[in-house]
Amino acid sequence: MTSSTLTSAIAAPSTHPAVIIPPLDLTITYFDLHELITKFQRSLAAIGISPNDAVSISLPNTLEFIVVFLAVGAQRAIAAPLNPNYKQEEFEFYIDDLRSKLVVVPKGDVGQHSPAVRAARRFGAGVVEVWWDGKEVAMEVKENGKRLGRAVEVQQAKEGDVALVLHTSGTTGRPKAVCAIFSFNFTHPISLLSFE
Repeated sequence: MTSSTLTSAIAAPSTHPAVIIPPLDLTITYFDLHELITKFQRSLAAIGISPNDAVSISLPNTLEFIVVFLAVGAQRAIAAPLNPNYKQEEFEFYIDDLRSKLVVVPKGDVGQHSPAVRAARRFGAGVVEVWWDGKEVAMEVKENGKRLGRAVEVQQAKEGDVALVLHTSGTTGRPKAVCAIFSFNFTHPISLLSFE
């Protein structure tokens, strides 16, 4: 049985719908989704996002979120979705706990000094704004922080990569990180590891 990464599964040249966005009257095929992910992945590599870098994603559930989340995994970095409605203190905890290299926010958040942006500044994380420009998920680096660096090679996701980190409430009242390791062998479940 052949194992496969999620990225390679999406890359199949299919014209079947992968994502439907009713407010935009937009249907994205698997082929088109793979192209969007690949373009965004190249943008991440260009600003130095490397394997195992934590990327905090503070976006609503939109096409932008889907593309960013999957591109981070494709680059072998670790996606850390954060609720855009968190308070600054909550963002600070998660960004610091993960030592996020990058925080991804919607267009306009930097100018509005959103809680996610203020938290990123406090811990030296880079900040990029993203938006759908009608053809692709565009990205603009707004703040380099202390952690963004030189361009790195575009990566290829591998089985066993940590693709996602979430925080649980924990029994101590202090959230703790739980990493999801995706084997992407579709016959096996996701493995979870907990780090204190």
